[in-house]
Amino acid sequence: MQHRGFLLLTLLALLALTSAAAKKKDKFGADCKYKFENWGACDGGTGTKVRQGTLKKARYNAQCQETIRVTNPCTPKTKAKAKAKKGKGKD
Repeated sequence: MQHRGFLLLTLLALLALTSAAAKKKDKFGADCKYKFENWGACDGGTGTKVRQGTLKKARYNAQCQETIRVTNPCTPKTKAKAKAKKGKGKD
């Protein structure tokens, strides 16, 4: 009777370990890796900046685009000016 309990416990532990390993493998990186250019200038009309990436590496059987474009909101200029003033006052 004790052997059955031990075997059952061992089997459950083995299943838990394989399940955790499978979850880790699924979360390991993206299928498509890109090399990105620097951010472009802020477009005042849309309030966004753009950069382009070219395909660097693709996982086996991944459907990747050769180039992609990514947009990001522009940062307000007031933050950059405030940081510059703080840096000058430390001399």
